[in-house]
Formats: sequence, structure tokens, C-alpha cells
Amino acid sequence: MKNLISVFAAVAAGICLTGCTGSTEYDVRHLLAFTIIGTIIVLFLGLAKYSNLVRDEISDLQAFNANAAQLQQTHKWMPLDKTAPFSLTKVQFGLWTVIISSAYIYLSLCKGDCAAGTINKTALVLMGIFAGTAVASTIMDKNEMNDNRDRHQNTPSQGFFIDILSDDNGISLHRFQNLAWTIIAITVYLYKVSLVTNGCELPELSDTLLALTGISSVTYLTLKSKENDPPAQQIPQPQTAAPAPQIPQPQTAASA
Repeated sequence: MKNLISVFAAVAAGICLTGCTGSTEYDVRHLLAFTIIGTIIVLFLGLAKYSNLVRDEISDLQAFNANAAQLQQTHKWMPLDKTAPFSLTKVQFGLWTVIISSAYIYLSLCKGDCAAGTINKTALVLMGIFAGTAVASTIMDKNEMNDNRDRHQNTPSQGFFIDILSDDNGISLHRFQNLAWTIIAITVYLYKVSLVTNGCELPELSDTLLALTGISSVTYLTLKSKENDPPAQQIPQPQTAAPAPQIPQPQTAASA
């Protein structure tokens, strides 16, 4: 988690440094932009590491401790991390919150007045997609807890990428494709922010990219709803009836 956020922090810092170097000396607006963006990134990074801001909720402490003991037996050489696993939906929602808010501050203070611009469709769609995904995921988690299901989230963290890419069967394709489209959208978004030379206009992503991002989230939610389903019970085979005992027929005089 720390490495991933550090990469995005470096990219954001590079954009700010290259975009705000129009003069030899930084003025108050530039310093204020750097301070606010740096504060947002540091707060998010710190809360993500030392709190449950972007982690799953543990619903069964007994199962969590049992899974921790099993992991310790399996990986005796590795120190056990007894923290909750990271949540893919919470990480995505948090990242987009940091990126869009930082881009708005950067453009507003370094490039122009954002109040003069029109409503940005991409920012609204992206925040809507990932806010909706986070809400739907939370509702699913609460329903599973109310049903007292065995949840794969009741397992200690095994590392950032393993946590967000794993379901009850290990690394899953639907989680990987959801993360892949998120990385693609973030990369394109930050690149377009770096191309803004004048005026506070948040970048617009193509409708195709927004649609693919939305489809990826819907696919993820659909398959996530089946991750913690109880195992299918085998239908008992119908037992064949035992043959009825034959009653001996009384012998008649003729047969005698």
C-alpha cells in the first residue's frame, strides 16, 4: 500500500512542480497548493496504514484468530501481520478522492479560477462510480455479517496486493480486471492534468474509458456478491426401497 501511494504521490508532485514553475519564485498560491496537496496525501497514507480507513471489517474475531494461527503455521519464516486486510473498493474510492481533490487544488491555485468553469462530467462520473461501488460493497458485507457467513475477509492482511486481489479462492480475475481499469483511468487522468497549461479545467476522459470503468465495477460487484456464498450442499440420492419379503403360499391338496 505504501509503495503504491508513494508512486501516485510522486506523480502528483511532479505535475505540480512542472506546472507551477512559470516564475523563478513561488508565490503564496503555489506554496498553498503544495501544502494542501501534501497534507492530503500524507493524511491518506498515514490513515491507510495505521487505521481501518481502507481495510475490510472483521465480523468474527474467533475465526480471525484461527486463520491467523493457521497462517503462522504455514509461513513460520514470515512475521504475522494481525491487521485487517485491505479493501479493494475502499482503496479505489480513497485514491480517486485524493487524486481529484489534489487536481482541483493544483489547477485552481496554479492555473486559474475554477469557479469560472462548467461542471466537469468526468469528475462527477468517476466519483459516482466508485462511491456507488463502495456503498454497494458495504451493503453486501453487512448482509453477509447479518447472515453469520464465513467470510474470507476474516483473515489477517497478507500484503496490499494479495488482499485487494484475493477472494475466497485466492487471486481472482474479476478483482484483477477492476484494478487494471482503475490504474488505466488514473494514469490517463493524471497525464491530462499535466497537459493543462492555462485555466482551471479538470480533464475529461473519453466516454469509452468511463464506460469500461463502469462495466468493470459492475462486473466486480456482481462476482463479489458470490464470493462468500456457503458451499453447495450435495443433494442426497433417493434410496431404493428394499424388496418386500415374499410370503410363502399355502400348499393345496392338488399340489400335495
